[in-house]
Amino acid sequence: MTKNQKITSTLILIFFTLACVPTLPSASTPIPTLDPNAPLTAIVETARAAATQTAQFAPPTLTPSATPTRTPPPTDTVTPTFIFLLPTSTVPPTQIPAGSSGLTLDCQILSQDPPPDKIFDKGAVFTATWVVANVGLNTWPSDNSDYRYSSGDKLHLQPIYDFEKNVAAGETVTFSVAMQAPNEVGRFSTVWQIAIGKERFCSMQITIIVG
Repeated sequence: MTKNQKITSTLILIFFTLACVPTLPSASTPIPTLDPNAPLTAIVETARAAATQTAQFAPPTLTPSATPTRTPPPTDTVTPTFIFLLPTSTVPPTQIPAGSSGLTLDCQILSQDPPPDKIFDKGAVFTATWVVANVGLNTWPSDNSDYRYSSGDKLHLQPIYDFEKNVAAGETVTFSVAMQAPNEVGRFSTVWQIAIGKERFCSMQITIIVG
């Protein structure tokens, strides 16, 4: 190799060597400053982008519509109904013919007072009465007949009464007994009978309520 060739080869090598060496920045080029909020800004921007995409693909939110209020049907006006209770009168039974039962001593109670379950105050004094028909075959003689307490509550003020007159078959008689209601609340009943000699018949009952 000649001297010129050596020189030329050396220059070419130096040229390529210098071309491969990085160029140092000049003193006048400023060094970029790192923004400390840059990572936070990037995160916020990424979140905004994600929210935008979620809003685009999310199903639409249904706005609840107002539920119509049900109007109750009109209430019918109740018309009061008046019920008139008429007092019922107790019709006394028809008196049966004397001797129809075939008994020598028999009776039929036609009416009584007070009626069953009449209400009295405590200690009230009252008179019990029975209208009785002699429907037997024999007369009830006054000298051997009476009506007396038989059983039940002792409401009477006197336990026995004599007949005032004879009562022939087919006739009626009224028996009266002075009584007094107990001094306690409750239902009370007393039974009286006709007595002729040793015979006892014709049970007469009075039932009261003390309120």
